Amino acid sequence: MPEEIKLRIGNLAKAVLVTGQAYQDPKDALNEFISNAADAYLAADRRGGRITVVLRRQGRHPLIAVDDNGPGMDADQLRRVAGSLFESQKEGDPRTLGEKAIGLLAFQQLGGRCDVVTRPEGGNETHCLHLERGSTTAKLELSERRRARVGPGTTVYLGDLDPDAVRGITLRRLVDYLQRRRGAAIERGDYSIEVVQGTHSEVVAPFPPDGVRLPLPPRSTLLGRVEFSLQVAPRPDHRRRVAVVGRAGTTIIDDISDLDDFDGPPWNSDQVAGRITFERLLQTAGRRGILLDREVYPVFRTAVREVEPYVTTTLSQLAEESKREVSDRVSEAVRRIFGRVLRELSDLDNPMRSWLGTEDGDGAEMQLLAELANGNQLGHDDLETGAEDFPISLQPAARPERPPEPPGFPESGSKAERQRSRHLPTLIPDPTPGSARSRFDPEEGAVLYNQSHPDFLLVRGDEMALLDYLATLVAKEYVLYNHPRAAPEELTEELIRMLVRVRRHLVRSGAMGHRSGAGRTRGQSQRDMTRVGTA
Repeated sequence: MPEEIKLRIGNLAKAVLVTGQAYQDPKDALNEFISNAADAYLAADRRGGRITVVLRRQGRHPLIAVDDNGPGMDADQLRRVAGSLFESQKEGDPRTLGEKAIGLLAFQQLGGRCDVVTRPEGGNETHCLHLERGSTTAKLELSERRRARVGPGTTVYLGDLDPDAVRGITLRRLVDYLQRRRGAAIERGDYSIEVVQGTHSEVVAPFPPDGVRLPLPPRSTLLGRVEFSLQVAPRPDHRRRVAVVGRAGTTIIDDISDLDDFDGPPWNSDQVAGRITFERLLQTAGRRGILLDREVYPVFRTAVREVEPYVTTTLSQLAEESKREVSDRVSEAVRRIFGRVLRELSDLDNPMRSWLGTEDGDGAEMQLLAELANGNQLGHDDLETGAEDFPISLQPAARPERPPEPPGFPESGSKAERQRSRHLPTLIPDPTPGSARSRFDPEEGAVLYNQSHPDFLLVRGDEMALLDYLATLVAKEYVLYNHPRAAPEELTEELIRMLVRVRRHLVRSGAMGHRSGAGRTRGQSQRDMTRVGTA
């Protein structure tokens, strides 16, 4: 016969201490007391109550206090709290979170003392339950006078704080933490939370939407509803995560991709934000995590898997729409910049024509001269910048002198400008890219840029850098097209001449052609830009 051995705790004081220090983050330990305040409101069916967290991080005696105006506790309730740490009355109540009854011991991760000061409804006395780190006993003061409450409710004072805990819990960090952990409950109005530090205070608000909201209806299961509040964005321009919310509207984990079942697209793409709520999900004790049981978690996993294809398809559609919008916006911005540059260069009649060509070839100047030599009738605008400025000759000759630049720009909206704008090159993604960064299609009048080139991938996340890069490509294609037989040094000089003017207008105009005052910095100009986005 096997021997039966009764298990027992050999060192009760150590067990109490270790149980209270099982939290991964000091803010998780503090959150246990916020949970108790929230549970007090929910158990009493008081929606919208205020929880106040006071941080006193300076001075000789740093202190943290958590206050609520709930129903409070009488002396018998305090005795039960101290004497039944693992037998909570909240067991089985789906509205509340603290069912394991070990939250009160969490103070040991923050400091050496915990005072629960409370006044019950209908009572005139304030009671205080005093606990110390590692101690197996608690002290009950039935008439607390120094911190007497003027009305019902409970205030938990955490004292003798550890320096590391004080450094890690600031107003800003705590507000951000509570937004993630309790945003769902705050958004539906279960309660509100205010964090106070010195003369500063902030009410915790739920995270605002981050992207396009997906119209996903709740999934009904045998264990309840799985609700989806998800937003998707076309670009992974910053960190986005989907939180998992369980009982009492409290976030169990901040990132669903932390679970092995969802460690992949679309959940780790930085393009999906929001939360998935399933009230039946349970949280592991101490360290935050989902309890992977055999009943509730598989239901949750199936419901999330069912919406994955829709989320993935929506992301693909948004990406394609974003690419088209970016292409149109960038193309229009570059056209405006080159409209100004070409006016300065007196090359308005045809954007792909230059004064450097000396032989008949692909250059549009030679095509224009051929038409003049053949006696073709040209329009008045053509003669203004063509016949009068260039010699009519098809023979190789020395490079002609550059005609003087016009003293000013034509008036906006003039007939000449409207005609010339039709000839400005268009920027579009190359449907059949090779190894080059770009190429020019003379039939379409378009500069085709390579979206898979490493240089494009390097700059696509920076608005100003992207526009600068694409404008440089247009300048390159312009010079190459106009100088089919030019020497390398001539090409280099012409390209620099073009880029100096392009970048001058690039900074002054901003990404979408808005003028800014002279002397503005690159950073100021970038802030003024209309967003170009990335492809």
